[in-house]
Amino acid sequence: MMCAGTIVQFGIRRVVIGEAKNFPGNPDFLREHGVEVLVLDDAQCTELMTRFIEERPELWNEDIAVPQVES
Repeated sequence: MMCAGTIVQFGIRRVVIGEAKNFPGNPDFLREHGVEVLVLDDAQCTELMTRFIEERPELWNEDIAVPQVES
């Protein structure tokens, strides 16, 4: 939501999303605020994101604000 809010705040009119299978983001929010959203559903992008999430879950969770579990 932070990225979507920033896009609207700074008046970015068009956003191209490589893939939305691993993380859909907020395309409806963007569209509601007049942003043109193009989702490519690119297979290579999906594969890259899937691999990144599997290999570096701690970085991914930090990026999407999943609370850290303390051990």
